[in-house]
Amino acid sequence: MILLTGSTGFIGGNVLRSLSERKVPIRCLSRNPQSSANPDIFYVTGDVLDYDSLVRVTAGVDIVYYLIHMMGKQKEQQKFNILDRLAANNMIRACRVNKVRRIIHLTGMSDPDEILSHHLASRKEVEEIIRKSGIDYTIFRASVIIGRGGGAFEVLDTVVRKFPVIPILDWENTRVQPIYIDDVIHYLVGCLDKIETINQSYDIGCPDIMTYRELMEQYAKAVGLKRLFVRVHGSWHWISGRVLGQLAPVDPNVVYWLIESLRNNMVCEPNDLKKIFGFEPISFEESIRKLV
Repeated sequence: MILLTGSTGFIGGNVLRSLSERKVPIRCLSRNPQSSANPDIFYVTGDVLDYDSLVRVTAGVDIVYYLIHMMGKQKEQQKFNILDRLAANNMIRACRVNKVRRIIHLTGMSDPDEILSHHLASRKEVEEIIRKSGIDYTIFRASVIIGRGGGAFEVLDTVVRKFPVIPILDWENTRVQPIYIDDVIHYLVGCLDKIETINQSYDIGCPDIMTYRELMEQYAKAVGLKRLFVRVHGSWHWISGRVLGQLAPVDPNVVYWLIESLRNNMVCEPNDLKKIFGFEPISFEESIRKLV
């Protein structure tokens, strides 16, 4: 039995579709009762902030997909850090009670030599809680995930399509290693059959390492738009978050925290994933071709 958290979100929804093809029983955690036409999918009522509900829904569960991350209002970073911590600890405690065998988690990539943004620092803390829980785990870390419905991609798409002149701020040379959504799901679901991934953490990304400016330039070229890039000193993440929060199809609070994280480099450390999974993520250019 698999328990899937975040099943209505961007990542969770894609994981659910992939898992449903395996015809394995799946419980989807939801705060509101739902029904499914698929006999292998069951919606169970619970909340990661309610420990007792997690004890109920993890009973009989072998694997938990923990795909939860809080990103609250712009002036409440301390609050969402606290909620992240509480939710993760609640899940760990419930998993221990019911002897859950493994937790699979997706988080954000980070550079250990940098001061992390609030968003990435909280994600790193949750990762450490899972790693030190005593429960088997597999953790994947990603930077920009390329796919419709993903917050980072939708912000990128909005900037390139709606701004003929794009201001380039202090994050101009921040380096990232994007990855296509299907490749992320390939790892998250494929690791179920890979015992060598148990108690391991991996950075995942395409072969291309690029700056945020190069990311936007290549995306503009791919969608056939000519854009002028103008360097502006400063970070301006408050104003950027405010403007893009109104234009992008993403929660404005999420946009704010994503923009705050643009200062952090997100480049993969070497790993043996190609040997384990037998594939390499597609290039940034190829992933864009699949979307436009």
